Amino acid sequence: PTCGICNPLSGQNHCDVTTSCINTGTRFHCACRAGYKASPNNNDITKQFRLNVPGYQFLVFTPEATQCNTLCDNPYGASPQLCAEVPLYNGCA
Repeated sequence: PTCGICNPLSGQNHCDVTTSCINTGTRFHCACRAGYKASPNNNDITKQFRLNVPGYQFLVFTPEATQCNTLCDNPYGASPQLCAEVPLYNGCA
């Protein structure tokens, strides 16, 4: 998918208050808090995606200014099962 990026400096990004701008190793993305996603439509890559980055597979990422207030199907699962309904991608375009 084409993944939105964010500026990690406080006050310089437009991540929604329900997300945080985090470093995934090569880029910064807005990430939902654990157990939440942006949309009940799991395959809507314009709203949300997961990345196959070690240690971050359980997080759902969003474009800037996107709210993450939808509970994942398994919001209290172990890391591999957490938000597993949102597709996992190997990288961004």
